[in-house]
Amino acid sequence: RLGKRPSSLPNFIMDRMSSDLKLAAQRELGETLQVKRNAVEQLRKRLAEEPELQCPLDEEFLVKFLRGRKYRVEEAFENIRKYFRVRMDHADIFDNLLPSRIMFDTIFHQKKLVTILKKPDSLGRRILLVKFGAWDPQVCPLNEYFRAGIVVLECGLLNQMAQIAGVVGVADLDGLKMSHLLYYTPSEIKKIIKLIQECYPLRIKGIYVVNNPALFELLFTVAKLFLKPKLLKRVRFIGRDYEKLHELIPRDRLPEEYGGTLEPFDYEDYERSLRSQENYFVDIARYGYRERHSQNESSDSERRDR
Repeated sequence: RLGKRPSSLPNFIMDRMSSDLKLAAQRELGETLQVKRNAVEQLRKRLAEEPELQCPLDEEFLVKFLRGRKYRVEEAFENIRKYFRVRMDHADIFDNLLPSRIMFDTIFHQKKLVTILKKPDSLGRRILLVKFGAWDPQVCPLNEYFRAGIVVLECGLLNQMAQIAGVVGVADLDGLKMSHLLYYTPSEIKKIIKLIQECYPLRIKGIYVVNNPALFELLFTVAKLFLKPKLLKRVRFIGRDYEKLHELIPRDRLPEEYGGTLEPFDYEDYERSLRSQENYFVDIARYGYRERHSQNESSDSERRDR
């Protein structure tokens, strides 16, 4: 039986939307109350046809995926399937994925590796900052870096404006070394791109690559193999010319290290914010494909029949 999501999950989408947000949703996604109501009903019917998948059926959860695919119901359905499938296929990332179980001190306080900045850009899009070059494999395994990024992504997608206006990413390669290539392998690059492109209802409106050394060309040659053409066109190479970045993101929305005037980021407050969503992660982990259990039952049955 398909379950409903427990009430402890935060009710972000059903909160009263401002008139500006409603207009943005209609302009960006063609969203109206009727469109939303019809699409949710159709999506629930499609999910009912997938009995091995236990999925939340409440409007908050489903609308997040519908918005991510501009209310194309079949695409949202496939997105949900991939979202839960990847959680099963990559247990090394998703098992015990809780804000309380990630390396806060190393990833956030010390290295500041992944952040959603406080202010959106001029178009209302959330700004995701990821420092690939600053990652140190000696103090933080790559898998833990991925886990922290997924926690940030999950929490960010609870924000209505992120669902509607989308996000832009700033990929900082400062500090990238040859030794990183031992870890940023083609299989790992493919995995993270698949997660972002196919498994999450993420509307990526731009990727701005800064402080990229010549070495990055090797990584990007691999990444291009997996990026969809639409997203590939949204990649901009900034290098260290931050004036170019300011043409895309206003200076008052950027930290000082990128020539901006934004006040220093409060990582203590950010940690509290992420940890406050602990119950969300506990609850969503209860859902997913029951294939493992079914396969075990089949194996037991086969052994008994021998």
